[in-house]
Amino acid sequence: MRNVTVILAASGWGAGNFATADGALTVLQYQLLNSLFEYPDIHAEVYYAQWHLNSHQKSKSYSIEQRRKYVLQSARWVSELVEKAVCKGNFVLVIGGDHSLAMGTWSGAKNADKDFGLIWIDAHMDAHTYETTASYNPHGMPVAALLGMGDSEFVGLAKNSPALNPSALIQTGIRSFEEEEKSLLGRLAVSITYHQKSHSYSGVENFSKSRETLLKTYPFFAVSLDIDGIDPTYCPGTGTPEGEGLELDDIIQSLKGILFDSSCIGLEIVEYNPFLDRGHITFNAVKKIIDTIKIL
Repeated sequence: MRNVTVILAASGWGAGNFATADGALTVLQYQLLNSLFEYPDIHAEVYYAQWHLNSHQKSKSYSIEQRRKYVLQSARWVSELVEKAVCKGNFVLVIGGDHSLAMGTWSGAKNADKDFGLIWIDAHMDAHTYETTASYNPHGMPVAALLGMGDSEFVGLAKNSPALNPSALIQTGIRSFEEEEKSLLGRLAVSITYHQKSHSYSGVENFSKSRETLLKTYPFFAVSLDIDGIDPTYCPGTGTPEGEGLELDDIIQSLKGILFDSSCIGLEIVEYNPFLDRGHITFNAVKKIIDTIKIL
């Protein structure tokens, strides 16, 4: 039996387009979690919260401090739930919402005294601070915060910061970034796989190697999956799509059965924006990913 804590965090305050909050709501309303609930060897508990009513409003309607307040509220809520779940030995499935939630997710795991490494699947480095960002969107800042850089309250979500040591982070799928981010992660010697689409590239092999590398040093690992890490052919419903991305089949095969991997503490799926989807393409991709994590 595998106990699972599902956390649906409907917050888009960290993104330029708030409708990414509706990713969590869509997963709940359209019962995309049913395959987990109906599986005989899984016992799931579910938590849901939302932080604003009109998800189609734009970030420019709010001040930086207003948005920061709600980013912190949602991240703290996630952090507290993750900490409790990990302390109980549960697998954690966080569904957002935008990627600023990762500050809460993985700070919560650290607060539970878990020694883990993190595979970060994304088109972007997300390693900005308020001092380096051009957009001021906090969903571009979680990696810096988890590494102990940037806004003190973002960093402070981990009781003993940093939430991650640089050696505990492996980024893959990266193909869009600013020089300030690359410089920061370069100084810290974070492992990064820059993705360029080619027939010789094996996303499954890359994931497997990343997992093995982390488990040589850390007893546990976790995965943060930004939907924009996947090629927009398969996942157009995201706020910051980048071409030449990862193959959906590679992601599905990499995450197959991960829920029953005793060395994995959790998976985070973020930046699914139903408002930007086309013909339910992204909806179906998210469903496939959720369905596959329980398949042995």
